[in-house]
Amino acid sequence: MSVIKELSKEIEENPELAKDLVKKLIKYIPEEVLVSAQIGVLAEQMAKLAEEQTKIWQEIKAIKQEQKKIWQEIKELKQEIKELKEEQTKIWQEIKAIKQEQKKIWQEIKELKQEQQKLREDFNKMLEVIKEIKERQSSTERALEGLKSAMMYGFSQLSKFAGVTFEQFVRTFLTELLRKYGDIPEGAELKSTVLDGEEVDIFLEDPLIVGEVTAYAEPDELDKLLRKAEIAERIYGKKAKLFLIVETADSKVAKDLRAKAKEKGVELIIGKEV
Repeated sequence: MSVIKELSKEIEENPELAKDLVKKLIKYIPEEVLVSAQIGVLAEQMAKLAEEQTKIWQEIKAIKQEQKKIWQEIKELKQEIKELKEEQTKIWQEIKAIKQEQKKIWQEIKELKQEQQKLREDFNKMLEVIKEIKERQSSTERALEGLKSAMMYGFSQLSKFAGVTFEQFVRTFLTELLRKYGDIPEGAELKSTVLDGEEVDIFLEDPLIVGEVTAYAEPDELDKLLRKAEIAERIYGKKAKLFLIVETADSKVAKDLRAKAKEKGVELIIGKEV
């Protein structure tokens, strides 16, 4: 093995030896050679610096491009924020309009509640009036029931006088009864009349009252009354209160008449059943 190879191996195994060797050799190297070497090192370092600088400028360029993207993103964000603010302004305007509409709705509800209260008060008054009417009607119905026996007695008394018929007696008695309970005006009086060729035993125009009086009830007695009532209602354009007064009726006929009278809203008085 040559001396150079042995030295090389030794230097590789002992780096400190290499440093000492370099220090000793420098003493024997001419200054021009050292300057030249230093220049070479500087040139190499400058080359590395230039390369590094190029990388830096490339990095700066990349940063600027990224920065440009960022500014573009910021611009877009600002535009979105602007649009959001505009949309938010519209939303607040809509909320304001909704609140105004809601205020109107509450005002309407308040007015409706007041109207409802008035209607309730009016309804309560109507109920009171209906109650009074029912009470009066009930009194009238009770009085009409009492007419059954009184009718027989009154007719027997009136029959003593010439020209007084059962029909006349019923009209007179019923007129006084309806006046007493306020169902007809004080000066009003039931009478007989002819409507469209049909004889009506009991009649009053205002309020409209139509009634029939018969000594003995036939099965179709109520149908006759309803037919005449229909004529009266057509002529005068209003609903009539109906009366059917019977002196005597077969018990079966009386039962049928009561059922039908209740269904049709007819005041039925039967003096005697046989």
